[in-house]
Amino acid sequence: MNKTMTPEDVLPFLHGCCGTFTKDGCTGFSRLTPDQLAYYSEHSDADFVRSHAPAGIYLECLTDEPEISFTYRLYTQKGFYINVSGIDLCENGIFAANYPINPDESGNVTVTYTRKSREPSVIRIYFPNGCVFLPVEFRLGNALPTAKQERLVLFYGDSITQSAYIPTPSLSWFRPVAEHLDAEYLNRGIGSMVFDRNSLPSVPDCAPDVIFIEYGGNDLGKTPDNETALAAAEAWLTDLCRLYPEAKKYAVLPDFFPDRWESEAILRRRDAYCTGLTELCRARGISALPGKPLIPELDTLYFGDHVHFNEAGSAIFANHLLYTIRHQKNA
Repeated sequence: MNKTMTPEDVLPFLHGCCGTFTKDGCTGFSRLTPDQLAYYSEHSDADFVRSHAPAGIYLECLTDEPEISFTYRLYTQKGFYINVSGIDLCENGIFAANYPINPDESGNVTVTYTRKSREPSVIRIYFPNGCVFLPVEFRLGNALPTAKQERLVLFYGDSITQSAYIPTPSLSWFRPVAEHLDAEYLNRGIGSMVFDRNSLPSVPDCAPDVIFIEYGGNDLGKTPDNETALAAAEAWLTDLCRLYPEAKKYAVLPDFFPDRWESEAILRRRDAYCTGLTELCRARGISALPGKPLIPELDTLYFGDHVHFNEAGSAIFANHLLYTIRHQKNA
C-alpha cells in the first residue's frame, strides 16, 4: 500500500532545507532562518514571494514503489515572481521529467510518476525556484532517505543566485557547483536584493565550509553613489565573516552582465565599484572573482531581459566558476 506522507514526514528526505513555515494551513519548506523570512516578508510582497520560494530545495529518497506521487498548491495571495520555474524529477541520477507550474492554478495539483527501473530507484524531486510552493502530501511508498554530504556550501546573492527564471530548477548553476565540491548546499539568493546587513541571520545558523557571494548588480542601480554602496557592502561582509569565520569565501564581482545592455550610469560606476569591493574582500580574506570571464557576452545564454541566465548560461557560469576557484593560488 502506498501510504500518504505529510510534509513533516518527508523532512528527513530534504536537501537544501533548513526549516519550515506555515501558510494556508500547509507546511512549506524553507531555505532561510525564521528571522530572515520575517525580514523579507516585511520588505515587500515581492520579497515575501522570493524568500518563501524553495529555490534549491529538493527531495531525495530510495523507493521500490512502482508509482509515486505528490500533491501541492500555490500560495497566491501576494502574487508571483516574474517567471515561475517548474518541478524536475530525476531517477537514478537521470533527468526524467519536468512539470511546469501553472500560475493560474488555484487548487491542489497532483503529480504522478511511474518509475522506469525494476529495482529500487533513487528519486530526486527539485521544487520550483520562483513561487511559494506548498506541499500537501506525498506518496513515496516505503521510502528511505539517502546519505548526505558532510560539507556544506552556502550561497548568498540576488536573482542570479535564486535562479527563479530557470524553468528546469535542476539546471540552476548553484547545484553543479555544490555537487562538484562534494557538498550539500543552502541557496539564500533573493531576487533584486542588495548588500544589506539586516538580511543576515543574527546568530550562526549553520557551519558552511564554503560561501559564494553574488551581489552588486542591484547595488549599482539602487544606490546614489559608490561610497554608499560600498559602505553597505562593508557592513554586510563584516557581519558575514563574524557569523562564519572558518568558511572559505568567494565573491563574484558584478561585471558579468553584457556591457551593451547596461546603462551608461552603471557603466561609469562599475569599474570603480568592483575595485572597491575587491579591496573590501581582500581585507577580510575573501577571494574576489571577476565575473566577466565566467560567461561570454552571448545573447543565447540569457533570457530575453539579457540579465538572467538560461539553462545554457547557467551551466557555463557554473563550469567557469569551478575552473576559476580550482586554479586559484591557495584555493
